[in-house]
Formats: sequence, C-alpha cells, structure tokens
Amino acid sequence: MKPVLELDGVTAGYGPTVIIENLSLTLAAGDVLAVLGRNGVGKSTLMKTIIGQTRLHGGEIRLNEQAIGHLPSYRRALSGIGYVPQERDIFGTLTIEENLRIAARAGRWTVEEIFSLFPNLAGRRRNRGDEISGGEQQMLSIGRALVGNPGVLLLDEPMEGLAPVIIDQILKVLHSLRASGGLVIVLVEQYALMALEFAPRTIVLDRGCAIFDGQSSELSGNPELMSSCLGLSGAIR
Repeated sequence: MKPVLELDGVTAGYGPTVIIENLSLTLAAGDVLAVLGRNGVGKSTLMKTIIGQTRLHGGEIRLNEQAIGHLPSYRRALSGIGYVPQERDIFGTLTIEENLRIAARAGRWTVEEIFSLFPNLAGRRRNRGDEISGGEQQMLSIGRALVGNPGVLLLDEPMEGLAPVIIDQILKVLHSLRASGGLVIVLVEQYALMALEFAPRTIVLDRGCAIFDGQSSELSGNPELMSSCLGLSGAIR
C-alpha cells in the first residue's frame, strides 16, 4: 500500500531551537496513530511541523509521495491535511455554518454531513463561534477540518478540558471515522489509556525523539514499559 504521510529524519523547531529530532514515520490510508509523551516533549510541535507551523531544520515531509516540507500551511491544508489545533482557532465572529462553509471543499464531508455528525452544532448553526460552549467549539474545530475533505486528520488533544459527556460524543465520532477507513488519523492525547484503546499504533516522544514505536497493545499490556515511557500520568483515564 502506498504511503500517504511520511516523515523521513525530520528535525524541526522554532527559530534556531530544535524540538523534534530525527523523527521518521510512515502512514498509509486508514492508519490510526496515537502520539503520547509527558508534557513538553514535542507532541504538539510534531503536529505543527506536519502542518507547517515550525521551522524544518532537516529531513523531509511527504504527502502522497510529494515533498511538502517547503510549502506554507495553507498549501498543505489544500493538499489534504486537516488540522484540529489544541487552541481550536475557530472564528468567533462567524456563525457555526459560516465557519464550516469557508473551509468546505468538494468531497464526502459536506456542511450538512457535519451537522449530522454533530447534532449539537446543527441546532445552533446560526450562533456565532464565540456564543457556543467549549465542547461545541471543539466539535466545530473537528467539523471544520473534516469539511475540507482531507486524507490526513491531525488532532491535538481534542479532549482537553471537556466534560465527560462531550468526550463521549467526540469519541463516538472518532470511532466512526476510524471505522470508515481510508482516513489517516494522528491523535495527540493526554489520556493515554483512551488513546491506546483508540489507535492500533502508538509512538511515545521524549525530548523530541521517538522512544517507542509499535503496537498500542504492547504498551498498554506492559505496566512497567508504560511507566517507563509515560510515568504515573500515563495511567490516567
């Protein structure tokens, strides 16, 4: 199967500061990857590097076998990368529907499909982005990424700060996306056990390097390895 997303010896960071160092991974259509690690080890920086918000010091990033490391973020998005940032970054002065329509591209995921996926948003489609709850903003951020009909979906801690009932709703959507196949999903998540259950493959970062890259079941089934890689916080949820 041809690779969809490839990182080949990627070294990146902010200005002269290196955060990600010599990282390589290959993901094909339908692959689901969890990215775990303690705070400050480079998980969000990895996502920003893929979408083009950091400085690439070395290595290569390829999407559908085409080098994209030199492209600005908007070109990478147009090429097929959907990004759900930790900060959500929705447009507060636009309505929910307008937030979706400005990102829409031809494909399976239409604005109405997003409203079917997230009924909470459908009922408030005329509300502005700054008039909805944090959970609804997260749903909107995910919907906005999907409506661009990407081949790769990057999710940076989508459950952070959300009520359990909202987490359950978003998890249900993510499971349906995984089951539909074809979409590469890369999930950064602070709830390690949740992420390990969701993603068949996991990488664990430490100081910008991958200290584990393998089957999630290998990590979740080995408490000593889990503790070594993630510390006590790795057992949360």
